[in-house]
Parts: sequence; C-alpha cells; structure tokens
Amino acid sequence: MIQTEERELLTERTDAYVDDLVERAAAAQKEFETWSEEATDRLLQALAERVALHAEVLAIATVQETGMGNVRDKTAKNRFASLDIYRSLEGRVGHGCLGYDKQHKIKTLASPMGVVLGLVPVTHPVATFIFKVLIALKGRNALILSPSQRAMGVSNQVGELIRQVLYEQGAPIDLVQWVSSKKSRSTVAALMVHPGIAFILATGGPGLVKAAYQSGKPAIGVGSGNAPVLVCADADLSRAASNSVLSKAFDHGLACTSENNLIVVESRLEAFKTALEEHGAAVLSTEETERLLAVIVDPSTNRLHASIIGQAASTLAACASIRRSYAIQVLVMPTHEVSERNPLAHEKLAPILSLFSVVDEQAGLRMCEQILELEGAGHTAIIFTHTPSLTTEFGARIAASRILVNTPGMEAGMGQLTGLQPSMTLGCGTFGGTSTTDNVTYTHLLNLKRVAWSTPSRKGTILRSLKENLRTLFSLL
Repeated sequence: MIQTEERELLTERTDAYVDDLVERAAAAQKEFETWSEEATDRLLQALAERVALHAEVLAIATVQETGMGNVRDKTAKNRFASLDIYRSLEGRVGHGCLGYDKQHKIKTLASPMGVVLGLVPVTHPVATFIFKVLIALKGRNALILSPSQRAMGVSNQVGELIRQVLYEQGAPIDLVQWVSSKKSRSTVAALMVHPGIAFILATGGPGLVKAAYQSGKPAIGVGSGNAPVLVCADADLSRAASNSVLSKAFDHGLACTSENNLIVVESRLEAFKTALEEHGAAVLSTEETERLLAVIVDPSTNRLHASIIGQAASTLAACASIRRSYAIQVLVMPTHEVSERNPLAHEKLAPILSLFSVVDEQAGLRMCEQILELEGAGHTAIIFTHTPSLTTEFGARIAASRILVNTPGMEAGMGQLTGLQPSMTLGCGTFGGTSTTDNVTYTHLLNLKRVAWSTPSRKGTILRSLKENLRTLFSLL
C-alpha cells in the first residue's frame, strides 16, 4: 500500500509552471540533439571545469546551508563529480552509431530519451547536480532537476553557474532547468506524472525513490547503503583499519558506499581494535557505548536521530563526554545483535561504525547476509582477506552490487580507486528494489536501436526448420 508521502507525490495535477518547464526543456533538447560529439564534449568540459573552479565555494555554501559534512571533503567530492566524471565520458559516443557487429550484421544506434527528471538529495546537492547534468547532456537529453528544499540556496548557485556556461557555449539555455523555489515538493509531484517527462533519475529519500518507481515512468533509483565489512583472520589489519576509518570519516559519513558494520573474526578482535585506534578511531567501551546511544537514539523510533547525520565524530563524542588523547575521526561501537531492534545494525549516515565479532569467516559471511537482509540489500559489501577462495565465496553469496576487496568503500564504490564506472548514482538491482546493479552513467539515459539484416546462416536455419515442420505436418495427415 502506498504511504501518505508517496500518494501525495503521485497525485495527478495540472501545473502551469511545470508545463512551461517541460515545454522549454523539450524544445531545447530537439535543438541540442544534432550537436556533434566534439561540440558536446567541449560543452561538458566547460561545465565540469566551471563547477570544479567553484568547488570549494560551493562546499562552504553547502555546509553552511545544510549543516552536514565538511568543506574539505565536499570540495573533493564536487571535483570528482565534475572533472572525474567528465573524463569518464570524454571521447565516448553518446549519439548515433555506437558500432557494427559484422558477424551478426547488427548496427547499434543511440538516441536520447528526451526530457529527464533528476532528483537531488540534501546530502550531496552540488556533486549530484553536476553529475546528472553531465551524463544527461552526454546522451543529448534535456534535464530538469528537483533539488532538496534544505539545499535550495546552493542548488540555485550551481544552477546559475551551469546556465552561464550553456550561454557561453552557445547551447540552448533551457537544456538544464531546476525547481528553484520552496514549492519543490508539489512541483516534483507534477513533474513525475507529466507526459513530457521521459525518464526519472531518482537519488534521494526512500519516499521519493519509491514514488519515482510507482509514477508509471521508466526510472532508475537507488537504495540504502549499510555496507558490511568482513575482516578475515588473514587480513592486513592495519590496512583494514586505515581504509575503514578514512572512508567512514569522509564528509562525516555521508557517502552511501562507506563502511557501516565491521565484522571481525574474534581471534583478531583485540589486534583490530588496536589498529583502529592507531588510525584515529575511538573504540568505545560498553559504558561509553550505552552513554552515546542514550544521546543519539530516538526512543520513539529506536533509530538514530536525524540530527546526527553528517556531524563530526568529535561533536558526537562531546555529546556523551567521550574523550581521547587524539583527534577522533570515527566512533566504533561494539555490539552483538543483528536485528530490527538494534539501531547500530542499520545504515548510519554519520562517522559511526558498529563492531561485531564472529567465531570464523563462515559465521562472518552469515552475519553479512543478515545485515543486508535487514537494510542495505544490493548496495555494497567489503572483504579484507588474502585468500582467493574466501573472496570468491563472498562474491557469490553476498547480495550486493559492489563487492569490494581490500579497499575503502567510499572511494572504491564510486569508481575512484577501482575500475568501476565513476558515478554518483549507484544501483542496487532487484536485491534492493531498483532496476540496475550498475554505477549509473550516460549509457543508462540512451535509447538503443538495433538495425538488423538477414544473415545467410540464420536464413538457412529458418528454412530447414520450416521444411522439417512441413514434413511432420504431412506425416500426421
């Protein structure tokens, strides 16, 4: 049954403002569709460079407006989502002939989807904005963005930078539009059901993503992250600790691919705790854990307070009078039960890691499965081991789209430290109720046409089949 939030979003309504947005986007897209690959890449490069040039200013504005994350890491994220994403698109074909298969005589042609609606979350308002612009325009689509109301100021800033570049490059100014007022909730509802919207690229809260899938439009959405990390007996503990702390501390834990649950074989538990502390984690005692939980858990829901999202580890520690002789990067909270009742077993968009111990790797595998069944199915899972058979079994058993080996979740899952497609939108497949397991890119915003010719071998097979069917028919008569 559709919840109230989703029902409100899917209510059909007429909206003159939305009609105008879509009409102008459709006209701009038709004009842009004929641009060459070289001209399109020049436009994308100019867009990426302009946002990267303002990456720190936009990061400052984001932190001031949303109160989440930190300027240093948001600056790096804004540069990744602009320059690194552009480099992953440069020189690739986004329109027209993608290739010809001589053996099967099939030519593949790429056509734009049309007008794409992109939802932008409060956690990454600048990075997701420019990322969706780049991948949409690479496929010659127009884009209408619906930013979070809690990041409207900085969304307007990045939107204006993009419009300036469109104008300077001679591109249709309405190729990229965004809902620029506080009425975005009603507007996104009208956009989702508008007949002129061809596709929805949904990144945001569960209600918005679910509404996108139930809108009747083709859509790609994302799911919750809650990455389990299996630290095996043969793991390099220093590497596992440093990677986990570095990744989870990034932007105060806002990255959905970052580690959430550390599961360590008990024979290495004490050594792993020491390694975590050597790399800036505060591993809490039982008494400290209870004290912090009393502060950060909402007793009415038994889940972490929304107010802790994206807050510094030092800020959270101070709330419970937790002190160390070093700067605390993340808080590691020992726990035991994987269940709905345990708030530490769920996704934590903050620099907090739960720590479980298990008797051996097989018990660890089962716990990773249980965690993802509880929350985060299809997203990301990580293993630290030097045993190939364990890596193989982990990959085969764990219901995650990104299986990462001996590497930090945040940087690796988004395609910075691995060969994965660089992306700010990560699918979870049917494991997590979404339509793809991919790191989403421009190819997901294309209509692919196949032009197929008759092949002699195929023709001969068909004729032989017809003759055999006729002989069978005559024998029956």
